[in-house]
Amino acid sequence: MSLSRKIQLFTTGMMLFLLVAINAGIYFLFQAQATQAEVERLEGKAESIVRAVTLSMDRGRDTPSITDLLRVYLPENGMIRIINADRVALLTVTEQPDLNDEVAPAFQDRQHHRLLQREDGRYLTVYYPLVWVDGKVATLEVTESLELVEENLQILRWVLLFATLLILIPTIIAGTLLSRLILRPIHSLIQTMEANRRQGTFQRLQWNQPAKDELGQMVSTYNKMMDWMEDSFHKQEQFVSDASHELKTPLTVIESYASLLKRWGREKPEVREEALDAILAEAKRMKSLTHQMLDLARDDTHERMQFQQVDLEQLCRETVRPLIRTTGRPIEVVMEEAEAVTAWGDPEKLKQLLFILIDNALKYSEDTVKVRIASAAEGARIHVEDRGIGIPKEDQEKIFERFYRVDKARSRQTGGSGLGLSIAKRIVEAHQGRISLTSEEGKGTIITVTLPLHPNRDDDTRIPGLVELSARRFGDAGDTGRMGRS
Repeated sequence: MSLSRKIQLFTTGMMLFLLVAINAGIYFLFQAQATQAEVERLEGKAESIVRAVTLSMDRGRDTPSITDLLRVYLPENGMIRIINADRVALLTVTEQPDLNDEVAPAFQDRQHHRLLQREDGRYLTVYYPLVWVDGKVATLEVTESLELVEENLQILRWVLLFATLLILIPTIIAGTLLSRLILRPIHSLIQTMEANRRQGTFQRLQWNQPAKDELGQMVSTYNKMMDWMEDSFHKQEQFVSDASHELKTPLTVIESYASLLKRWGREKPEVREEALDAILAEAKRMKSLTHQMLDLARDDTHERMQFQQVDLEQLCRETVRPLIRTTGRPIEVVMEEAEAVTAWGDPEKLKQLLFILIDNALKYSEDTVKVRIASAAEGARIHVEDRGIGIPKEDQEKIFERFYRVDKARSRQTGGSGLGLSIAKRIVEAHQGRISLTSEEGKGTIITVTLPLHPNRDDDTRIPGLVELSARRFGDAGDTGRMGRS
């Protein structure tokens, strides 16, 4: 069953249920009120008959005279009886003998009434005590048909039925219009999604109304999702294109040297050594590039991270120590404050972040790389400084993009792939931090990584007081050129 049909059935069914409940309440209330009014009227009539009969007996009139008197008060389609304590009818006045046979005499020494249901309708009987001619207490019984009340109830039933139908018709129309109004953007969404699937496009929904209700929010959310998907698709295409381009070069080199090795390797040892060295170097570079691309393509960074309070001085010294040993380059770690400086993060990921930045600084700077740690009112800072070649202003906004390199030729000489700063940026974002840079050609580059001091309260709110990591132009062991130009 379609959603439109469900909405129509629900609105119509709910309205029908409410109308039936309300109409039933109105009907039974009117029936009770009308019946009570008839009871009061007939009791007043019975009281008048008792007074008239008593007055007639006081004047010494006989039973036939009382019978004539009762005929005067006889209701249409009704009956009047005088019943003694033995439940014997002493006097009966009626134009319906079958009514006398069907209604059994009943003695009542107090005012009372009852309803009788017959084939021709309902009857009301009231009982009123009186003193009969023999001085004993008897019961005046007055029975009257409720035909007029039944006619009024019949009219009321038709009126309520007509009103119900009159209300249901616009309800059905309103339910249809409501379902169309609600389902119009949904149908548009389905058609757009189907068109996107068939054509491989990223069409958006057209919605001219303000997004103040759920439908507008749905359209807005879908369009934002399409923006994100289109951006991700283009990034994926760019990534595949760049990866293909980057892998093509080492594969071409390996193929060329393999062919050279096959032709001249046995006769010329120097050619064999040159080919083997080149193949090994390109294989290592391709392996490094592949690992970086896989690390960058993974989406489980947040899940694999183990957050804790990290001593930044200890972290920096542990990161710098193997770099000094393997590169032979001077790297200084300077603690400007006596107190320890801590940040909230994953130690291994932060080490990887610092390694990427420091390694890139070493590639594009011949001077000492300096790491300074200082505390401030707003948090803690780590400065990693070098005196490198810097980055042109037009390239500074692009160095965090995948495979971007300021100087591709020089980056290839240093072994960079242009992925380092992309990985670094992702690590920072996984810590809910920020990364930025400032650079001046010929003087160096500063990258600032901002990390929270404490766990964030939620995904959208950052805690004041941040650790700032400042570094001068770093990339990865293969980052985006000159600061990510590797």
